[in-house]
Amino acid sequence: MSLFSTADVIGSACTLALLLEVSATPKPGLVDRLGNGAHDDMDFSTFLASAAAIAPYFSACAREGLALSAPEEALGRIRPLGVQCDRVMLAATKGANTHKGAIFSLGILACAAGYASRAGDLSPNPVCAAAAVMAAPALGDFDAPDPGTKGLRLYAEQGVTGVRGEAASGFASARQWALPVLEDLSGKDFTENDIHLQALLLLMANVRDTNVLARGGEEGLAYVRTAAREQLARGGALSVDGKARLVAMDKDFTRRNLSPGGCADLLAVAIFLHRLPGLTGREGSLWQ
Repeated sequence: MSLFSTADVIGSACTLALLLEVSATPKPGLVDRLGNGAHDDMDFSTFLASAAAIAPYFSACAREGLALSAPEEALGRIRPLGVQCDRVMLAATKGANTHKGAIFSLGILACAAGYASRAGDLSPNPVCAAAAVMAAPALGDFDAPDPGTKGLRLYAEQGVTGVRGEAASGFASARQWALPVLEDLSGKDFTENDIHLQALLLLMANVRDTNVLARGGEEGLAYVRTAAREQLARGGALSVDGKARLVAMDKDFTRRNLSPGGCADLLAVAIFLHRLPGLTGREGSLWQ
């Protein structure tokens, strides 16, 4: 028996995506290696503790995907795991919500990757197609008479489907805005950190981020989008001027209490989709 199962490798790819996302620095309004952004209840170490604590959950979701007879069955099987994972996260962070959205998104993707791996293709298309089918039943949450969460309240008030809609679309925003940046720029003369920041800016310029809407409403969302587009016009994270301005942008967002956490989760999704095929390849080992 191999020490590292397919489920373990998929789970590791999820954890790596979370670590690379939080490590990207500087991120406007978000926790990174230099600061807390617009958050007073968490920091970089909190995110590391959270990622370590919830890592086994992603492998468990992948194992469920490997055992499925049809993707429509997935949500009912992994939702109890997600509830447990939320509790583990909160225990590890002393109550801070570091990864609730990512637990939902990457949990579904891990399950989808487990399901898709049986056909031997872990490229974004089959994984996201399976994820869309798995996540579709979650849209039924919007029919609940009592919108008990921030995401459900935003849907009731503004029709924003948030993380559930992103997953049910097969993560269309991550694939349209962030994944092409990773695919086009990786291996070129840019650091991985700056590539991830560039992808984040594209997401910020185009996504209706529910975290931003909850903190700043439509005015805050418009401000974030405009600021991101102005940064991109200057070259974003790929130019000296644009990179320097990200520090000022971080201070500005922090002062305004704006944090594009939904975009950060979608960046982690894109990193996972970009990295997964390579992590599951069959390259030679130094131990051979």
